[in-house]
This record gives sequence, C-alpha cells and structure tokens, in this order.
Amino acid sequence: MRIFNSKTIAAIAAAAFIQVALPLVVSAQTPAETKLYTKTMKKPSVKAYDKFLAKFPSSSYAEEILLLRDTELFSKVDKDDAMAVKAFAQAHPDSPLSEQIAALILSHNTSPLSKEEAKKAASDYDDAVGWRKDNVDHVMAVRLKDGAITLQSLSLDGKPDADPVAVLVHTLSDLKPSSLKGNLEVVRIGSSSLLSFAYENEGESAEKEWVEALYDMENGVFHNAMFYGKELSSKDGKYIEGQCLEALSGGLMTSQLTWLLSKISSNPLLKEISRADLLTDESIAWWLDKNPDAQTTARTVRFGALDPESSIVEMYKKTKKENGRNFNAALFDLRGYTMICAYSKSTQDYILVWCEPVCKNRNRDQLLNTIYFENDNTLDLFYYKGRTTFKVRVNLATKNMRRS
Repeated sequence: MRIFNSKTIAAIAAAAFIQVALPLVVSAQTPAETKLYTKTMKKPSVKAYDKFLAKFPSSSYAEEILLLRDTELFSKVDKDDAMAVKAFAQAHPDSPLSEQIAALILSHNTSPLSKEEAKKAASDYDDAVGWRKDNVDHVMAVRLKDGAITLQSLSLDGKPDADPVAVLVHTLSDLKPSSLKGNLEVVRIGSSSLLSFAYENEGESAEKEWVEALYDMENGVFHNAMFYGKELSSKDGKYIEGQCLEALSGGLMTSQLTWLLSKISSNPLLKEISRADLLTDESIAWWLDKNPDAQTTARTVRFGALDPESSIVEMYKKTKKENGRNFNAALFDLRGYTMICAYSKSTQDYILVWCEPVCKNRNRDQLLNTIYFENDNTLDLFYYKGRTTFKVRVNLATKNMRRS
C-alpha cells in the first residue's frame, strides 16, 4: 500500500481545485470586457456596439449588445417597406429580432381581404381570393371556360395587373376540366405563399379525374396531384373511387406534394379502390375489349382468367351456383355489370365467362335473368326483352356461342 505525506495530499487537492475552477475562469468576464462594456453603455451608439462585438464576439455581454445594436438599426427601417425589411433580415440572419422580423415579413405577404371582397373585385370570374406580395394587395381570380383554366391577378379595382396564366391541366387521357372544386385559397407551405385550387376532368364515360393544384405565384411553378377513377353513387351521394397517381409513383416527396396528397387523402369524395375491386375492374375492361360483339354477331367468346383475390371470385363464392359436370357457374351483378363467373373443376381456375352492363329498364332492355347447364359443357343464358325471350348458348369447353 502506498502512503501519501501531507505535501503530496496538498498537491493533489490543489490540482483538483484548478481543474474544477478553470472553466469558471474561462467563462467569466475579463476586466477588459467589463471595462469596454461599461464604456459602451455610457455612450451607446451603433459604432460603439460594433466595436465591442468585433473585439469580444463571444462575450457574455455580446447578446445584449447585439440586441441593442439591431434594435437601433431596425428602428430606422420603414416597417411598411417590404423590400427594406427583407434586406435587413438578409443582412442580419442571426439577429435577436429575427422572430419579430419574420412575423412582419409574413404580414407583408398575408392578404387582409375577405373572400367576399375578393369576389366583388373579380365579379366576372368563377372564384377569387385576396393575396399580398411585399405589402401590396392583389386579387387572384380563376376562370374555367371551354375546358381551359386561366388564373388572373387583379388590382383591388378589378383591373388586370399582370398577364393571365394558363393552368397546365393535369390529365391522364382525353378528359377535360369540367368544373372547379372547393375554394380558391392562398396557403403557406414553409416560407412560401401558394395558390391552392382544385378541378375535375371528365368526358362522356364514368371516368373522372380530381386534380389538386398549387401555383407558386412568385416563381410561376405549378404542382399537381391527381386522383383518378370512376364516379359511383351511394345513399350519401356521388363519389370517385380510384387511386392517386402521385401516391403510387413513389417519387420524391417535396413539401408541396406532401401537402397535396394530404388534401386528397382527407377528401371524403375520393375513396381509394380496394385491390380486389381493382382486379375486377381490370378483368371487366379486358373482357369488354376482347369481346366487343358478344351481344350482337360474335360466334365465339374469349374468357378472362381471374385472380383469386378479385372481388368477382369473392362474389362467386357467395352466390348460388349452377352445377355442371365439368364446371360450376354463378350469375350476379357487380360494379355496374351483370356477369357470369365459372369454376373449372379440372384446372381449378376461375374464369369470367360473360359481362354486360346491368339492365336499367326491365320493360324495354334485355335482361339476363337466369343461367343453367344444358349439357356437360354448354351453359344457357336465358334473356327477357320486354315480353319476348331468347337464349344464348355458350360452350365453356370450346368457347363457341350461338343465339336462339
């Protein structure tokens, strides 16, 4: 065991004291700092503040001196001059006044106009909203005419104060804008103000495209996200069932795109289609494309192989079946179509045998009423049309068909 004498213990204690006390000495004000601080406060000026900050930038007095200096400088800035305020913010990014300056810049770019005031100034347009740029008020108006959408900036007296902007319409097909949706509004995303609006594309079919759009008024850039699908009806009204193209793409998620996708996902009029129904819609589209003359002159029919996860297969399993020697078959309505799904006992595959739009008028249009097996492979489709009847015979083995 080592024994320390009194001198050794004193030396160790002194070293420990120095290690503990040293940081306190480093962080404390030096006499030179205190002397210059006292001198600066006796005769305060921007020049004196700058001198202190240049000599002692890390001093514990520095934050107070910086606040005094920037307060003095900012007091000379015209608070209504948006460019002067922005210039100050850029010249002093680390100013203690940064939050106050940011709030002032925001007010310079936030319109005080009500929706009613904006629409009054833009009475010839479909919708309008107030917007402010660098403390100057404008009205942004939108017009949809002949399938084209135009944005127009107006002064408060309703006169154009900039060139009109043609909206770059977002569409997957030949559908055209048919109506504006929701309200035109200005939203803040990060430090930018953007114009938010929505429109719907449609044509002669049930297909619809709902587009959420943002327009960066300062940089002239459009951001879009689309929900496309079919318009369906429920007891609560019409809605679009489909998918969002941008949500499926898996591309770069900018702050603007994130905002647009959130807007789409929270819209009760847009309902994402299930995988089962998506598979069904694809099968229906395939069958109709491959059998364009099935209800008129065709003598053969092409069957569509079904994914077991399709809602057609799900409905088949729930429906009463006609049992044949080689096949079972079921007749039912699904997603706006009357269809026949068959099950092959040999291959254990599900096939889409027949598909046609659901009969809308049973007194006038043809109605596929029942099906039954005539023999091992031939399925009879029994129709009513008004007061007359007819049959279509489909051979599930050869895919031949005939009418009688």
